[in-house]
Amino acid sequence: KTSTYSIAMSTKSGCSFAFLLPSLFLAGCADASVLPEPCAHPDASIHSDDPEVEVYFGCGCFWHVQHEFVVEEMTKLCRKGSNLTARTAYAGGTHTQGGLVCYHNSMGKADYGQLGHSEVVSMNLPVSAFGSFAKKFWELCPKGVRRDVQDVGGEYRSVVGLPGGIHSSLMPELRAAATAKVVEGKGNDADTLGTDAVLVYDTTQFPAHVAEKYHQFHDDMLDQYGSAYHALRHFADTTQCPGDQSSWPFFIS
Repeated sequence: KTSTYSIAMSTKSGCSFAFLLPSLFLAGCADASVLPEPCAHPDASIHSDDPEVEVYFGCGCFWHVQHEFVVEEMTKLCRKGSNLTARTAYAGGTHTQGGLVCYHNSMGKADYGQLGHSEVVSMNLPVSAFGSFAKKFWELCPKGVRRDVQDVGGEYRSVVGLPGGIHSSLMPELRAAATAKVVEGKGNDADTLGTDAVLVYDTTQFPAHVAEKYHQFHDDMLDQYGSAYHALRHFADTTQCPGDQSSWPFFIS
């Protein structure tokens, strides 16, 4: 890991370096374009009067994962603006610092890696929509392998968070499209890269901690998502983490 002041010396973590110098690291990257129009009516298999559940998915850097699930919310659930629930977050660790979990920062405050958490995207879904979103997860995380393999460590492990964890009533739908084995997460787990496994956490025991506002609706290292996507950050909450509380986020990549 390297500090903000020595970023020219290493490019180990693509997820974080693009934020530090976007004009340098994102120059020439693909433009993943314009957001789709929200659908007029949800798919017939999705019942709007269903109870909602909070779930999360993680597979490497959370920037591109959030974008894909935002598009899924728009096209499958007809959500837009303040109704979109997908948020970058941290989960899977057994500790917080006074309830706080933050990105790497020079103050060492509530560092998510040191606290055993991984990068995830949390969202609220009607129960009947979970199968569709689980299928999207497996498309993003085939065989449990993230696309940004240059990011290494437990912070980037492949995970799913469900109410009830491995014993959740949603497990059959998760397994239906699975391309890797699903195993119970114990907390503070190591990287899953090369294990052909995805960890499943109980959201009651391992809740998602929403990430800093500057990490919401962010371009990925490989893709630029456009101004309409970036504007959704207006609906994100500011955290008490150092990166959201200073004029310049003093974090460590």
